[in-house]
Amino acid sequence: MKAFHTLRTHEKNFSMQDFELLTLILSALEWKKFNGTIKLVTDQIGAEYFQKLGIIEIYDEIEIFLDEIDTLNIDEKIFWAGAKLFALQRQKSPCVMIDLDFIVWQKLNFEPFKNNVTVIHFETVNNYIYPPADHFRFKNNFKFPPALDWTIPACNTAFAYFGANDLIQKYCNFAFEFMQSVDNYNAGLTHMVFAEQRWLSMCAKLMNRKIFELSSLDDLFSDRQKYFTHIWGHKQKFRDDRSLAEKFCNDCAKRLKKDFPNEFEKFQLKEWFKYQ
Repeated sequence: MKAFHTLRTHEKNFSMQDFELLTLILSALEWKKFNGTIKLVTDQIGAEYFQKLGIIEIYDEIEIFLDEIDTLNIDEKIFWAGAKLFALQRQKSPCVMIDLDFIVWQKLNFEPFKNNVTVIHFETVNNYIYPPADHFRFKNNFKFPPALDWTIPACNTAFAYFGANDLIQKYCNFAFEFMQSVDNYNAGLTHMVFAEQRWLSMCAKLMNRKIFELSSLDDLFSDRQKYFTHIWGHKQKFRDDRSLAEKFCNDCAKRLKKDFPNEFEKFQLKEWFKYQ
């Protein structure tokens, strides 16, 4: 199965921390080990940065076009995941969109998913993160389609399988129209998660497509699922506590050495890689 990572930078001095780099390396290599190919979709600065660090070589393919997202005139401080959908819009189905901080540890069976959608898990709605329609304000005549179902669960899209091109295009086109129309004065987290995660559920229902989930919130919080690791909720802890970050990095390096000894030896030659 084809997958892609998205790296969007915003400044010339862009850099990532070691725990972020080790996670994305494992994410790419474990995917290739069990499930197929993976490409990097990035901008010019991102490509040069990964080239400098020697990370480019872990990918099967590199696409450099994310600088073109500027033509959409969306506020990427609000819609920080907009580049991920911009990358998705140019992919051919079936494909999998994977966040840099998400690792799949085993082979997945994509056969049951067909032309539908698969995500990590569903999320409850009609709360402060996923509020009702009257929460949103727009600066033009944009309106939500009347047929949208505001009761269905949202999708966590740190991992998302798309089985059909028409679904990809409808999902992305409307998401960008929403981002371009939002009154930025009122915008925040609720707007990004609507465009990326809640709208996906609504879009799939409008198109009569099923949505599968790899796990559930109960399994996630009870540590019953073994398919994946998603460090999103831990990154701020790693930033705040260097000892936690170093322990995590050492654990990642050990796993890298165990699963991919040849790649581990290559990374040991890199200046930034300081693990044995």
